[in-house]
Amino acid sequence: MKIFITGKNGFIAQHLIKHLLNEGHIIGGSSQCDDLKVKLEEFQPDIICHLAMEGHDPHKMVESNILLTHTILEYCRMNPIKKLLVFGSSSEYGRKNTPIKETDLLEPQTMYEGTKACATLLSRCYAYTYNIPTTVIRPMSVYGPLEKPNKFITLLFSKKLKYLNEAYHDWIYIDDFIQGTLAVMNYEEEEIFNIVNIGYGKQYSNIFIVEEVEKLINYKFNCIIDKTKGKAYDSNSWVCDPTLLNNKYKFFPKYTIQEGLAAQYEEFKKSFILS
Repeated sequence: MKIFITGKNGFIAQHLIKHLLNEGHIIGGSSQCDDLKVKLEEFQPDIICHLAMEGHDPHKMVESNILLTHTILEYCRMNPIKKLLVFGSSSEYGRKNTPIKETDLLEPQTMYEGTKACATLLSRCYAYTYNIPTTVIRPMSVYGPLEKPNKFITLLFSKKLKYLNEAYHDWIYIDDFIQGTLAVMNYEEEEIFNIVNIGYGKQYSNIFIVEEVEKLINYKFNCIIDKTKGKAYDSNSWVCDPTLLNNKYKFFPKYTIQEGLAAQYEEFKKSFILS
């Protein structure tokens, strides 16, 4: 099939493209500097995976997370496709004290969370109004090779982490996340619009991750625990309820947190030697 990827240079996109090429699909893609409408019209995809996003600049968040999504939806309205996968965010839900379900109320509190939630609602409306087969995938905390150098686990491997907070995350290794995405992509949906969380279904504290990395790389961190150094979305409860992922899509992650960290560290060492 012909599959188009927005945000093709991103962490998740690079891994997804690699897997799709290995399966024999024809891949097209766009980056921020491309004219998306022209790219889509030239490529004429069967499936679109919308991964492009902005997480820092508020003005660019509106442009990328909402308006770019609208451009894609307008293309799908005029050009029927087999499936649109919109990659949202687990942060759309806001802060929850229990495992997050796809049916939970969206309670965004930041610009990023709000614009991603807007993209979901816009996608839902287009799906039902114009009969566009759409699934919103909400990733939990995806980690693995090729992630940005300023990400938590890569900072640990680089021995550059200075501050630490007590936040919790539902970590899922990138290979597992991609396999979960493929399971969703290949599933024959009965409904025109669907939402699925992709996570491991178990949360770990940042402190626990530090301790695991210390054992893995044989290094003792002297991080200062400072709650003010956390992200706006940090929480003491951040885990998905994987029931839908397990029962409907028949997908179960394979990598334990220890196995995922070890796999990422092996790739990190290779890239460190090459650099």
